[in-house]
Amino acid sequence: ISPMHAILCTFKRLLRLIDSTYLIFQLKAQTQGSSEELKCLQLINKLQEVSDLEELIGNQSCLKLANSIKSYVTMVTENIIHRSALKEARRSYFNSSSGQLSTRAPGKPSAHLTLRQQSPSQDGSSAHFGELSQSCRHPITRWEDKTMHSHLQNITYRDGKLRVSQAGKYYIYSQIYFRYPSEGVSARISGHQLVQCINRETSYGQPILLLKGVGTKCWAPEADYGLHALYQGGLFELKAGDELFVSVSSLAIDYDDTAASYFGAFRLEL
Repeated sequence: ISPMHAILCTFKRLLRLIDSTYLIFQLKAQTQGSSEELKCLQLINKLQEVSDLEELIGNQSCLKLANSIKSYVTMVTENIIHRSALKEARRSYFNSSSGQLSTRAPGKPSAHLTLRQQSPSQDGSSAHFGELSQSCRHPITRWEDKTMHSHLQNITYRDGKLRVSQAGKYYIYSQIYFRYPSEGVSARISGHQLVQCINRETSYGQPILLLKGVGTKCWAPEADYGLHALYQGGLFELKAGDELFVSVSSLAIDYDDTAASYFGAFRLEL
């Protein structure tokens, strides 16, 4: 492509960026109605061939007007780019989720944990749960917080306990799926008392029992295992720093079903 053709194409692209009527109005104001420059504008607007461009270049007034057009288009283009950049920067600032600054309000505290296999020696390592009642003397010390079935948001988890960092009213819930082995005919007839407790620990000392679920079940004599799920949930006022944990009457639990045994809490706006 020859330089003349390149210049011609550039002029035509610039003219498409601005509405012709508005451009003529601006140039009338700038040139104070000069008939010669208005004729040049008409010449620029109908550029089709290189010969038209040569005629334009040979006229100093037309070159001056062409420079005015170029300056005006540059000013408008830069203004559009600047506004677009500001808009994009604001969107990135407000919607960023990759660790950058953001003015979004933090998500509401919530947690859902699924059960893990308990340690065989956990009775000796559960002293930090405090003094528990005999009916719920086994604390659950191992929950899973990093699977597709679990999550943590503005609540922390450590060693079997959920710790809330924001005060408020929380719905707290838990379900344990017991898989109790049958032990002789007398056990099958009398059944077993299965107990699940949700406890709260504060800065004042011993844990406080919040919820207690009980089920006494008798299973068929030919059953190798008795299966029973206990669910409970309730609404409680918690303070920042309070901790929650689950304890049970027996660790004879089904550990293979992540959808059957779980523990969680979430804050409500009441």
